[in-house]
Amino acid sequence: MRPNVLATLPLAIALAAGPAQAEAPARGGSAQDLSRARALDREGAKAYGEGRYQDAIQAFEEAYRLGGPAFELWNIAKCYLRLDQPEQAAASLERYLSIPDLPKADRAEATRQLEALEKRPSTLTVTSSPSGAEVTVDGKSVEGRTPLSLSVAPGPHTVTVSPESGEPFTREIEAKYGRAVVVDAAFDGGARPPPPPNPYERIEGGAVAIRGALGVMLPRHGSVGGRAGPGLLVLGTYRVKEIGRASLAAGGLLSLSGDSWGDRTGLPNEAPDCGPLRDANRATALSVFGIGAASLDVAPRVRVTGIGGLGLAGYFVEDVGGDVFVPSCSPSPGVRPALLLGAQVDYALTKSVRLTAFPLTWQVQAAFDGARGAPRDASGVWMRFGMGLGAGIDL
Repeated sequence: MRPNVLATLPLAIALAAGPAQAEAPARGGSAQDLSRARALDREGAKAYGEGRYQDAIQAFEEAYRLGGPAFELWNIAKCYLRLDQPEQAAASLERYLSIPDLPKADRAEATRQLEALEKRPSTLTVTSSPSGAEVTVDGKSVEGRTPLSLSVAPGPHTVTVSPESGEPFTREIEAKYGRAVVVDAAFDGGARPPPPPNPYERIEGGAVAIRGALGVMLPRHGSVGGRAGPGLLVLGTYRVKEIGRASLAAGGLLSLSGDSWGDRTGLPNEAPDCGPLRDANRATALSVFGIGAASLDVAPRVRVTGIGGLGLAGYFVEDVGGDVFVPSCSPSPGVRPALLLGAQVDYALTKSVRLTAFPLTWQVQAAFDGARGAPRDASGVWMRFGMGLGAGIDL
């Protein structure tokens, strides 16, 4: 399959046409795919000639995907240049050059074109309010006063704008791919109002987060529903990584709640060799988890966090009975592995102080020893749903 006919057109573009007659073999694929690639190649050439560069890009991309030659990537770069998108043109040339088996002459020509694109000078325009300020670029004085324009080489530069009185204004810029760069300096006394606050600016806290919340826990013991009771959550995490507005943390969580349940079995709530059972339908649940947390700053002061963890769950009881346990005055519920999932929302009051809400926590574990199997079945999976509100600090 020959390179696209674009290579043979006398194109007046900044990126020179590639070797017009170089052979560009197809990369493989079924005969049907290659036939379709050739048709798309012709459609792309037609769209390019008619000035429909986005359509041409789509045709060349699909032709390349179906097994067309690497030269399609070169044609895509030409389209991006016509659209005044040098960054995308450079990316397409880099894709082309990353192919290992290119003809030597083609690789050399594409490399020269990429280097020429990267070396394009940029136009720097400097304005000020009030105007008439002196300008230096990389420590060298520029002829004239603001407003003014000049050509700068690609790469980083330091631009300093100095008014007749007052402190100078300095900005670091980077010229790239011939893109225009504008520096606008507003000094004291200028008529321009200050810029609006950045809505994405967030209040940074420390890496260590400590939270406490009081709330409500609703247990379920197998197929037996429990009664809502008070709950306490204490959480501590250490932020291990930030990714833009997101972050990852690790730490621990303690959950303490008062569980209670009914007695609708119709059986005596008593055990052999025991006196009257006391508070047989109540227990204190304590769970400890190692957790991982993923957070996202959704607003300047609001952070949403997803929590997951594994840990151990225990029960503190004296006498048990009712719907959940076989009656006993010497129970030994034991300890069970447990799973935790939850959500957390923080609102920053100051740099360190947070209001915290846990709209949902969900704990899952196996039933404790002594759980009833009949006439009410509490021997299945136990769950505990919670929500809470509290506060915390970041250190």
